[in-house]
Amino acid sequence: MIKINLLPFRTARKKENIRQQVMIFLLSVVLVLTLMCGYGTMLSGDIAALESNIEMASSELVTYQQVIRRVKEYENTLRQLMQKNSAIKELELGRAGPVTTMNAMTQCIVPQMMWLTSMSEKDGFLNINGIAVDNATIAHFMERLEESPCFIDVDLQSSQQTEFADTLKVKVFRIKCKPVNPWMQASPQGAT
Repeated sequence: MIKINLLPFRTARKKENIRQQVMIFLLSVVLVLTLMCGYGTMLSGDIAALESNIEMASSELVTYQQVIRRVKEYENTLRQLMQKNSAIKELELGRAGPVTTMNAMTQCIVPQMMWLTSMSEKDGFLNINGIAVDNATIAHFMERLEESPCFIDVDLQSSQQTEFADTLKVKVFRIKCKPVNPWMQASPQGAT
């Protein structure tokens, strides 16, 4: 009988299998390293692009901060100008208000029957002191004040009879009313 020694074949086969496995392992390691290098390179490119974007965003941020600073300066200037404009409007209204009130008052006076001795303004109310020849004249004056669009809340505070020059009896009166100037009310919306 012929004896065949298969041991070297098995040994050679095992060596070949080991050699193939080592080659597969080495190729796998090389492939993994290549993939890792490629992925690292890709990540480096992404990092560089993101850093470039950050630098651009930082420069834009500086530009926008300068723009914001200028806008705030313009807003402050505008606010100051609006305050000045408001103060000017108030001064114009304050200047025109007494003139308009006095003009309306002259329209309400009963000529040659009464005389105003003083007028004062306090807490938005106008205190009128005067002399009239009789109560009917005072009543007529109050009616004219009430009919005028420039006065509201007309109230007779006092009326006393006194002698003037020892022969003439007159009525000394005090009236309280609130001046309303239609021009002043319409002015803030329509004034320039």
